[in-house]
Amino acid sequence: MAKQPTSDSRLKQRLVGAVVLVSLAVIFIPMMLGDKGGFDRLITSSNIPPKPEEGRRVVEIPLHEVPPRPEKKPVTTVVVDEYTKELPENFVPAEPDESRKADAKPAKKTTPSSGSKPVAKPPVVEKIPAKPTKNMVVEQTQSWVVQMGSFSERANAMVLRDRIRKKKYSAYVEAVATKKGTIYRVRVGPERTRAKAEALQAKLRKVFNLNGMVFPHKDKKQ
Repeated sequence: MAKQPTSDSRLKQRLVGAVVLVSLAVIFIPMMLGDKGGFDRLITSSNIPPKPEEGRRVVEIPLHEVPPRPEKKPVTTVVVDEYTKELPENFVPAEPDESRKADAKPAKKTTPSSGSKPVAKPPVVEKIPAKPTKNMVVEQTQSWVVQMGSFSERANAMVLRDRIRKKKYSAYVEAVATKKGTIYRVRVGPERTRAKAEALQAKLRKVFNLNGMVFPHKDKKQ
């Protein structure tokens, strides 16, 4: 004989049946009454509002004008190396020092009087500019270098520079603009005092058999 359902199982069956009936009622009763059950509230192509006539608003923000770059001051000397491809555009020869031109006034011509002997003109003595004093050199010069040579070809200057560097000396090549062309100077240093530069000059003479020359070196860029 089949077992009769217990009270708990009968209660579960009744609950499941009630849930099924409620679900069917929710689905079919609105269809029978002509109601779409709220589906018209979904977003479709028919209920999208029209695009406003003004469209997107574009706001123009004025930009500040970029100030022009200041013109580069002309330079007469630049340090070059194997990575320097071209010299700068503002690399120009140095202007001659106008202060060295003597403001010589033309001498007045005198006509010798009759019966007098012509007066011999005194020899022209060229004025040699005074050598800069020690204080003047200190004000303009911060250090000293030893120049080992100057070349018209940069490759030759680089060869001498590398030769000096192999002996653990700080050598560099400096390009100088002149009216006759660019000159490449090989220099070693700088040293803080002239005495140290002269001592370095003596060492380099023994090592490389080259008579270098001591020159003032300006630390600031020209």
